[in-house]
Amino acid sequence: MTVLIDLGDPRGDAEEPDGGPRLTRTGRRVVALLAVALAGLLACAGSAPAAAMPLRRIAELAPPLAAPVVFAGGLVLVVDRGETARDLVAVGDADGAVRWRAPLDGRSPEVHEARQVDGLLLVTVLDTAAADEPWSTYALDAGTGRRRWQERAYVMGVASRTVVLAGMSAPVDWYGGWDVPTGRPLWRHTLDTSYRLAPFLADGRLDGLVLVEDDGRDRVRLVGVDGVPGAVHELPAQTSAVQVVGGLVVAAYERDGRRRVTALRLPALETAWDVAPAFDSRHVYLTECAPLVCASAADEVWLLDPADGAVRWQGRVDGFAPLGPGRVLTGTDERPQAGVLRDTTTGDLLLRLDGWTSAGTDGRRLVLTRTSGDRTWFGVVDLARPARIRLVGVGGITLDRCWLGGAALVCQSLVGLDVYRLAD
Repeated sequence: MTVLIDLGDPRGDAEEPDGGPRLTRTGRRVVALLAVALAGLLACAGSAPAAAMPLRRIAELAPPLAAPVVFAGGLVLVVDRGETARDLVAVGDADGAVRWRAPLDGRSPEVHEARQVDGLLLVTVLDTAAADEPWSTYALDAGTGRRRWQERAYVMGVASRTVVLAGMSAPVDWYGGWDVPTGRPLWRHTLDTSYRLAPFLADGRLDGLVLVEDDGRDRVRLVGVDGVPGAVHELPAQTSAVQVVGGLVVAAYERDGRRRVTALRLPALETAWDVAPAFDSRHVYLTECAPLVCASAADEVWLLDPADGAVRWQGRVDGFAPLGPGRVLTGTDERPQAGVLRDTTTGDLLLRLDGWTSAGTDGRRLVLTRTSGDRTWFGVVDLARPARIRLVGVGGITLDRCWLGGAALVCQSLVGLDVYRLAD
């Protein structure tokens, strides 16, 4: 017996691509029914089975293994929340098999981030048992999970053999550089004022830290990977938001009753531009929407050119999420779950994603989920040519969210975590 579950057109409302006949939605469904019936007849006649879907479940991780998860070095890293002890569990992202377990100190509920440096994994976890020092970073052998060293801090970035860590403690906050292979401290600075730290990347590698200090007026400086601080530059008065966006430090502030955005170009921190878009709200948030700068206020967003601050486009989008160079996912004012994929540089609508939820992107493809009844449907959009949503697999109920790492997809289910493998 053949069962059809009608989820509507999974490609949304975008037009059919040129170069072929066009069908109405009803016409497409009729064709789909005929195709399924034909497949059933061929199966009864002993024909070869249809090709497997690109997405397949390779493992089920049962509690006390718990989300969220992170990916590094071909592994899915997840915390085992045992009653008496906590372990970091490494699962192979190609076969779903457990590679190793590493004991964690304290009461770590989740993995925060991980990155591989040569043969070591630098894994930062949250530890709720230590309110004054809530972060711990472990340097573990990538093949065995054996602990090499540990610090009560979180990773800001890695440059060659140096990892920059930042720590919080009761007497004073600090940041410093550590030698990755040995865990030997190389340099360290304390922080005795209100501050913000952000990594500055050049060609994808850590090139320094942007330090914003607030002791009555915001000041910014660049600190090198060697710990040497650069010259201090003052930000405008009444600065309310500061972010590092690509090669810029961008800040929102108020002058003469108007909200403005200024940009300082790294690494010299000279002023690049200062503009005053027509913000309707006093609360402006800044983030990167490569290759542009996103400035959002209330339910509107302005896309600014990083060269001169000019507004490339602006719209009321009810939320947005950058997906990588040239693509942004936004909402609409029409109805809930009416997401759309847009060109970041022009704001053009590329594809409607009504009813679909983003599960993650690797910069090349966007993975989507759509739950109906006791099944979750998985779709993929080619971000370079987003003409349609391609159905790639069906799984069980997906709760809360999914995490994508390369070709591995991990989703929260009713009873644990489902690990999927996505072929090209």
